[in-house]
Amino acid sequence: MFIDKEQVKRQCRIALDDNSEDVLLDSYIVAVEQKTIAHLNRNLYKASVPETDPNGLVINAAIIQGMLLLVTGLYEHRGGISDMEQWSIFPFFKFLVDDYRLSGL
Repeated sequence: MFIDKEQVKRQCRIALDDNSEDVLLDSYIVAVEQKTIAHLNRNLYKASVPETDPNGLVINAAIIQGMLLLVTGLYEHRGGISDMEQWSIFPFFKFLVDDYRLSGL
């Protein structure tokens, strides 16, 4: 995983010793990481990109912050989000990550 539960708890303003939502947060982290990779059309790596992946990218602070923003949106709107709320979250995510997106794949 590229983001950890402690980062997510800080972002969502959840006490670090509160474990009552850990399973939910873990599922959000996995989903957001999968969707971010799909959106970018490239694999992400923590430290170095293998030579066998010419489109791979080492994750950076902007992408991590975008992921945290999406996890926060899922956490705060777990019952679903309206169209208005969706548009208030997604542009900030795109602003943070779209410079790293491969188009046309």
